[in-house]
Amino acid sequence: MSETLQFVTLDVFTDTPYQGNPLAIVLVPPKHEISDAKFQTIAREFNLSETVFMYLNEDEPGEQGAHHASKELVWRIRIFMTDRELPFAGHPTIGTAVYALTQLNNGNATKARLHCPAGTIEVEFDAASQTAKISIPHNVHLHTSTKYTAAEIRKMQPGLIDDAQLKAFDVFSPVAGMNFLNVELSSLEALAAIAPTPLKPTLRLDDGWDHGFGATLFYVKTGDDQVRTRMIAGTLEDPATGAASCGLGAMLALKDGSNETTTLRITQGVEMGRSSNIGVTTTLSEDRENVQKVELFGTAVELMKGSLRV
Repeated sequence: MSETLQFVTLDVFTDTPYQGNPLAIVLVPPKHEISDAKFQTIAREFNLSETVFMYLNEDEPGEQGAHHASKELVWRIRIFMTDRELPFAGHPTIGTAVYALTQLNNGNATKARLHCPAGTIEVEFDAASQTAKISIPHNVHLHTSTKYTAAEIRKMQPGLIDDAQLKAFDVFSPVAGMNFLNVELSSLEALAAIAPTPLKPTLRLDDGWDHGFGATLFYVKTGDDQVRTRMIAGTLEDPATGAASCGLGAMLALKDGSNETTTLRITQGVEMGRSSNIGVTTTLSEDRENVQKVELFGTAVELMKGSLRV
């Protein structure tokens, strides 16, 4: 007889079903042995941008946990795309945090920790707004070895017909293994001209950083602390990208350097019909030269639940 695992799906960075970024969370019982190859197969079957495998604790025999208010809440998670495992990703972590602190939290705690390959993630949850905030593992880096030109970016995106539509472009990593070409555009009209394309760039990264996931994040500043974005990775467009948003928030904070703490509010996925609302707070060192803390925050809404064969 085949074993089964329970799963749930959520839409993340939204409180409206069928908006935001979909996520699957597969619940792994204690002492349950599953191979990495099986994890990868399950993630391909869901065919979402990411699937989380969440290891339940000994006192969580099923979906509802048996934690008490005095017990620290800690879970281990692993995050898989359809073709690889990621050390960290933002929308899976926010979705898991919301799920855990609403469904596996009989003690109504407001803090928890999630362990992923990139490190330990501290979680805070505000029950009134149903918002999770995570302090992400980070090792930010602005790549300087080779700069891109406007002509190269327009070749990647034929819908951009004028160099004046391109205001700035930098390659930035919020953590080793997650790399983004951040391209500032001049208007929302220019942002609308962006499209998924098979012309996926091979990001030019500094020595020692040339590995992991790479994509292009296009953004337009729409207010002092607000931007609209689109994340393109070849033929893929993502409706909400937490890691890229963290990188953008940290990069803009370092470039500006005028405030020790800044909050950036990001709207993504509008052009896909899956509007997402993402928040990033960056805290710099006193001399404004280094990033001390990056916090990602957002909401999620549960959509489906069921079981799958292993």
